[in-house]
Amino acid sequence: MLRRLGGVSVLVAGLSLTPLTATTAQAVPTGAEGGALATAADCQFTPRSVVLKGRPISLKFSVPDATDWGVKIPDLGVDAAPGRRVKTFQAKAYQNSDAGLHQATVKRGTESCASSFRLRRGSLVTLLVTHKHPYRFVGGAVLRFNLGKEGGRSTLAGARVAIQRKTKNGWVTEKNLTTNKKGVFVSRVKIGKRTWRAVFASTSTTAGSISREAADETEFKDL
Repeated sequence: MLRRLGGVSVLVAGLSLTPLTATTAQAVPTGAEGGALATAADCQFTPRSVVLKGRPISLKFSVPDATDWGVKIPDLGVDAAPGRRVKTFQAKAYQNSDAGLHQATVKRGTESCASSFRLRRGSLVTLLVTHKHPYRFVGGAVLRFNLGKEGGRSTLAGARVAIQRKTKNGWVTEKNLTTNKKGVFVSRVKIGKRTWRAVFASTSTTAGSISREAADETEFKDL
């Protein structure tokens, strides 16, 4: 019963958005004369992150309360300004190693400062629940989208997954598991019939996701 969990070929997932960890902006001099230094509060811009899967994503950059501004993220090819603020991100234009935090420069008039922007790879979580008295087996796999021309998805080993059951007061974590080298997780629970889900939290390079809800002997498929 357990072996077939590693062979699941069709996957499902829901996307869970997790707030980014704040980074401290550092002021840097600008202009030939050195110029004034912008404060950390002036270094804000939106958006601060992107999650790449298979489809291109277009983001509209902006600097709050500024008419003369610019946002540059050299590693990712971003050079935004009021007249050219939209950037289309395509997974095939990057490599897996590009996932993570990238240096950004924010300009407001004659002042500029250093900030950051995060690129994450999207993820998918499957969930399968089976019943063999007196136990129930809850398991599945974690995969993430690949960047680069080849694209596709690959399993994620060492991923932390929370197995949660639904209660009248909301979702409760039953167990925390780690995927094996094949990206598979499985747990045996001695508990009555419940509705389950699996939650993979975001990491510095991979966006988190939540599986579909599953009950006994039910397998949801990503059609």
